[in-house]
Amino acid sequence: MKIRNRLSLQFSGLFAILLLGVLMAVYFVVSNHWQNTFFKQLEDRAFTVGHNYLAEDNFTKAEYDEVQRKYPRTLSQEKIRIYDINFSPTFIEEGDLKWSKAILAEVIDKKKINFKIGDEYVVGIFYRDNSGDFIVMAKATNDKGMAALKQLRTVMLGSLIIALLITFFLSRWFAGYFLIPITRINRHVSRKDISTLYPIPTQDMSKDEIRTLSETINELFRRLQDSFDNQQAFVSHASHELKTPIASLMGNAEIALRQSRNEDEYKKVLQGVVNDATHMDQMINNLLALSQLDSSVYPLHKHAFEEFWWTMIDHLIAAQKDLNLELNINTEEELHKLFFNGNGNLLELALSNIIFNASKFSQNEPVELILETDEDNIIIIVKDQGIGIRKEDLDKLFLPFYRSSNAFGIKGTGLGLSLAHKIVLLHKGQLMIDSELGAGTTVTLKIPKVNTDHESQSLSKL
Repeated sequence: MKIRNRLSLQFSGLFAILLLGVLMAVYFVVSNHWQNTFFKQLEDRAFTVGHNYLAEDNFTKAEYDEVQRKYPRTLSQEKIRIYDINFSPTFIEEGDLKWSKAILAEVIDKKKINFKIGDEYVVGIFYRDNSGDFIVMAKATNDKGMAALKQLRTVMLGSLIIALLITFFLSRWFAGYFLIPITRINRHVSRKDISTLYPIPTQDMSKDEIRTLSETINELFRRLQDSFDNQQAFVSHASHELKTPIASLMGNAEIALRQSRNEDEYKKVLQGVVNDATHMDQMINNLLALSQLDSSVYPLHKHAFEEFWWTMIDHLIAAQKDLNLELNINTEEELHKLFFNGNGNLLELALSNIIFNASKFSQNEPVELILETDEDNIIIIVKDQGIGIRKEDLDKLFLPFYRSSNAFGIKGTGLGLSLAHKIVLLHKGQLMIDSELGAGTTVTLKIPKVNTDHESQSLSKL
């Protein structure tokens, strides 16, 4: 069902409930008023009959004439009976209308009662007279009131139906009018593809939810466009970076096959092939890691930092025997009391990329690895004395395949820092780089600490 029709039906339904409630309240008030009025009329008739039969000696002639004048004005199907204090009928024969002693006793006890039997109204009064006490019972039907209430019900039902029809068509018109901006947005979006993600015009819109929706869609368009652009750039850079080692590998192989060579020359060619294949393997592994970070959910568990720290350093030294690493622990906290939520393998991958980069770009000069802590974080600082990074390149270092212009002479994939940045974000941490061209680079990594009683948890990709 279309939103326009659904809104119309929902609004009409709500209006019907509200209007029906109001009409029922009005009907209840009017019905009670008619009922109370008729009970009062029936009570007056009971007193009039009592006066007519019992109170002639209590009135002046003029007053008694007025009673006589009122007496013939009977109500519809009126029946009146008079009983003495012993429940015996007097003045008027009971005939087919007899009242039980229980009801008559209730009249004596309460002095006045009224109730309904089906459509008939009954009033009983205790009448005191100088000649004795009597019970007057009056019964009648409220034909006039019932006819009026029936007419009122008919009018109310007709009014309800007419009001609902008017409400439905008006609400449908208003719903269509207010949905015009959404229809325009739908037409605008339906014509879009990757090359035409132009924003929805919002300058002429009023400041309401529709404008907010349009601005949200525009922001989505912007992120999609950025994603497409990054994807195209990623594919372009990946193709370019993979072509270089493949071309080098094929070139070395072709040169080696052109003529027979001695063992040393073959070893040199094969070493070049191995180097190019290793570079390609590293790049492919980094690409796979980046892809998995973008599409997977990694479990982050509570880790003892001390175990992670020394294991990582052992792996670094084993992977690069000539790594010139200076270790400084500048914290008064005991390492065995430090814990973090994370994935040890991923965090080690991030740190090894940062440390190996520092060693590579400082020509194997000493790399300082500093461990610090503050109230909330474990802080790891990597300082090198390498070639540094230009200020204008600092904000682009986390882009895949991006390399500073002064780094082109040094072999690399341009993926290490991008991968490290995503891993640190996955750990709810921060990665900051400060560098000066020709004076080295400082990379600061902050990972939140957790208490020893902190539950392990899993965090999805950012």
